[in-house]
Amino acid sequence: MAGTPNVQSTFVGLRHVRVALRDTDGTIAVPSGTAAGTAYAGIRAGGAQALSLTIPEPQRVQATGDDRVYHTFQLPPTEGPSGELRVNKTDMDIIALLTGTNRFGSPPVRKVGLATDQQGEEPAITLWGSAQAIDSEDGSDTYGQQIWYTYLVLNALASLKPSTMEYQNVGQFTYAIAANDATVDEFGTSLSDTVHGFNAAAYFVIATTKKFWLDAFEGDGAEVDFTLTNTPYSAATLVVSVEGVVQNSGWARTAKVITFDVAPADGEKIIVEYEYE
Repeated sequence: MAGTPNVQSTFVGLRHVRVALRDTDGTIAVPSGTAAGTAYAGIRAGGAQALSLTIPEPQRVQATGDDRVYHTFQLPPTEGPSGELRVNKTDMDIIALLTGTNRFGSPPVRKVGLATDQQGEEPAITLWGSAQAIDSEDGSDTYGQQIWYTYLVLNALASLKPSTMEYQNVGQFTYAIAANDATVDEFGTSLSDTVHGFNAAAYFVIATTKKFWLDAFEGDGAEVDFTLTNTPYSAATLVVSVEGVVQNSGWARTAKVITFDVAPADGEKIIVEYEYE
C-alpha cells in the first residue's frame, strides 16, 4: 500500500473487526445479487473484544553424541496457526455466515441454529482486525504519530462457542479460528519468493498511516462506476485490482467513486484496498 512505510509500530487494543466469506479465487466473496457498482466489505463483528493469533512453534530435533548436543535442527511445525475472536455482541448474521447456515424466522422473531449438521462443513473466510498504533520507528516522517496496525487473515475456518448466561456477566461469544495456508494475497495475486519472500502464508501484518479497508465488487460488463464504502484518504493509498492484476491506469477516482475507462467484464472480481480517515 502506498504511503510512508512504518517498519516499527506500537499498537494497543482492538478497534474494528470484519469477516467475509472467501471466494474460490482467494478474495472476498461478493454475495449473489449485489449490484455491479456496489461495494461489499463483509460484516462487522460488533463488540469485538480480542483477536488473538497463535503461530505454532517449529519442531526442534537435537542431534546428540559424545555426551552432548552438537546440533539443533529446526523444522516446520506439525500444527497450523490458530486464533480466537471474542465479541460481546451476539450477531446472528455473523453466526450464520461463519457456520454456513441461515438466519431465519419472521421479524421481530429471529433464529439461527447452533450445533447443526453443518459442523465440519464451515466455509472458508477472510477476516481482518485493526488496532490503533503509533509509529515508533526512529527517523520516520510520522514518528510518534497515530497510525493503524491490522491483522489480515487470508484463509481461515471458524467454529463457535456460545456464551454462557451468568449473573452480572456480559455474554461473550468466542470464535475459534483455524488459519490455513493461502497461496494468493487479498487481491487474488499469487504469492512468490521474488516479491514476497514466500509462496504461502496464513495472514499478513499491515501498517497504515490511516485506517485500512478492503472493498470487493463484481463486474457485469456494462457498469464503469464503482462506489467505495469510504472516501479514500488520498489517491496514493488506493490499490485497484481486477482479476488479481493491479491496475496502474485505466481508471479515475472522484471522491468515493472509481470510474473505469472500460467496464470490467461480467463476473470479473474487482478488489480495492485503501486507507481512509
